[in-house]
Amino acid sequence: MNSEEDEFRRIEAEAKRRAAKDEDDDTQVYAKPWQGLSWEDMPEEYAGDSNFLSGARWAEARLKKRNT
Repeated sequence: MNSEEDEFRRIEAEAKRRAAKDEDDDTQVYAKPWQGLSWEDMPEEYAGDSNFLSGARWAEARLKKRNT
């Protein structure tokens, strides 16, 4: 091998290391903890409607499963 090929391989390896490092850092920045619905999030007019509340909890559980 000549020095030009060696230099190319060195630069390529350095670029791969940087890409791997940057990729790992990005994952940590965008990770958010799940935040469920509170009772204050529920509309007052449906406070006594058990069908609505069970549907809201079902939807919340499905979203949590998809997003965590």
